Amino acid sequence: MADSGGFEGMPDIQEFAGEPKMDLGIPQQQSYPDRESLKDSLQTFAREHGYGMAIKTSSRPDEKKSGRAAKLWLRCDRGGTYRPRNGLTEETRKRKRTSRLTDCQFLIIATGQTENLWTFEVIHPFHNHGPYSETPHRPQPMKDRAKKGQLEAAPYHWPHEPNLGLFTTALVVIDMQRDYGGYLSAQGIDPAPCRAVIPKISQLLEAFRKYQGFHIYFTREGHRPSLATLPEREKYRSTNNLTHIGIGDQTQLGRALIRGELGHEIMPELQPLEDEEIIDKPARGAFAHTELELILRTAGIKNLILVGVTTDVCVSTTMREASDRGFECLLVEDACAAATTAAHTATVESVKGEGGIFGAVSKVQDVLQAVDGVMARSEKRVDRINTVNGTPITPVPQMSHPLSTMSTPVDAHGYVPIDPNMTGPYPES
Repeated sequence: MADSGGFEGMPDIQEFAGEPKMDLGIPQQQSYPDRESLKDSLQTFAREHGYGMAIKTSSRPDEKKSGRAAKLWLRCDRGGTYRPRNGLTEETRKRKRTSRLTDCQFLIIATGQTENLWTFEVIHPFHNHGPYSETPHRPQPMKDRAKKGQLEAAPYHWPHEPNLGLFTTALVVIDMQRDYGGYLSAQGIDPAPCRAVIPKISQLLEAFRKYQGFHIYFTREGHRPSLATLPEREKYRSTNNLTHIGIGDQTQLGRALIRGELGHEIMPELQPLEDEEIIDKPARGAFAHTELELILRTAGIKNLILVGVTTDVCVSTTMREASDRGFECLLVEDACAAATTAAHTATVESVKGEGGIFGAVSKVQDVLQAVDGVMARSEKRVDRINTVNGTPITPVPQMSHPLSTMSTPVDAHGYVPIDPNMTGPYPES
């Protein structure tokens, strides 16, 4: 008979615990008004007795084949093995249900005598396995790959719109200043973790500077020498430590976090180049009371890669400000540092929360690979533009037009006189 349907059993075969039980119950013989009620009844019975029913259907009677009886073959889908079909692997066959079960011989054949009468007959009443123990199905998230224009990140590949490129993406180095050693030490904090990320940030700077087009920005936290930008609470907060040294007080590198002092400068290992903008900010976030947003909008920047210190204060605040302004943010976790490991880890996890509420998190190596990938694709596009069928295009030499060598008379004021009749030489001025 023609095959018009496939197996409709449960999606996977699982192992059975305990000793095999040959007799798992036989459904009671009775009639049903239609095919669907028969299927539902037999499948319910099977589940209650520890196995399932895989159903294969025949074609139904129609005008052309009015005498053909409609049939269902109901076989046990527990404990069987798959007969290979189409060369698929076992896992694929289990998932796609594209093979027949052959080991368990339990079989029922149901027949539709008329449109309103269906009956069945148990052809083989025994199983070769024990009852099936139902376990909850836990779907696993699909592991997708980053697309072109994205890099590997969590909790999503970044940026979500795959537009990572030379003119859309900027590296922002936050507050890698010489002053942080003295300032953090005064606060009773070990500055060593902040200095430990210098090599990682240097790697990123080298990669971004390698190709023209990537934008790089540095930020420095500091205040005017007059302390006109320092709120009273902030001054008190900064001195609320055992040393009572805070913003504006004298340290080995000058007054702490004051513009123009030696300690306010970027660390020597990470010195900005002449064409790299430095954003001086009086607060934790790089957008508060600065021109950073205007600079980014003017440059057409959409994606920000954030590195620097400290993860839980200035980096986190800048990331939140940028996210609220519609920028796509990436936190490079091994190129950032905080006063404590716990503070750093908690901040990284908070970024990834709620599906990436402030952006995504990645590592230096992933960013370096993405930058190289962007440039490789750019070079291929340039090669395609400059070649035809693999042959380099030779530039056509520019030829000067004969009229371009003619001298044009001008009047005493330097203007070209106009011939009203446009028929002869220029009139005398």
